[in-house]
Amino acid sequence: MSKLKQNFNFKPELIKATLADYPVIQNLARFYAYDMSRDCGQDLKGWEFPKDGLYEGPDFKKYFESSSNHPFILKVEGELAGFVLINKLEIMPEVDWNIGEFFIVAKFQRSGIGKKVAKQIFDQFPGEWSVGAIPQNVKALNFWRKLIAEYPNGKFIEQEKTSEQLKTSEHPDPYPMNIFRFKSLTQRTV
Repeated sequence: MSKLKQNFNFKPELIKATLADYPVIQNLARFYAYDMSRDCGQDLKGWEFPKDGLYEGPDFKKYFESSSNHPFILKVEGELAGFVLINKLEIMPEVDWNIGEFFIVAKFQRSGIGKKVAKQIFDQFPGEWSVGAIPQNVKALNFWRKLIAEYPNGKFIEQEKTSEQLKTSEHPDPYPMNIFRFKSLTQRTV
């Protein structure tokens, strides 16, 4: 068994990303898209394997263009391990924070690092949260269900939303999503 799998005491480091980090996150986005294609590629349009063999990740520049968005790079013992992109949703103005994108590279998946990072983010940004997952992405759904059920003492709501319910001017063609809503354990002070 690898050192990583044996040692769950690794402390993930969340680093606030700047525009200079945008290319790094975009490079990781290729692997993010590849990972997502495993579960979503069978059933959803837009996840076809590229003809040139090179996945392009979604463009995450919007996470660097608004002060209400918070991009983070994740490192473990100095090694790049993923990213977390936080935003606010126009379709849910009552929600303070949303996990827009959450990615742990394959080497660090199933090591407990994702759970530590998510809890760290929720504690760092107190208030009402939402997290969405495409229904076909069963690994993500199971991860969020288990984590969120533990995190706010079992108090959360999970709703299935259709593409039509999630459509906005900014996202005219969204995928259906399961949306989890809960409050962080530390409440926001005004």
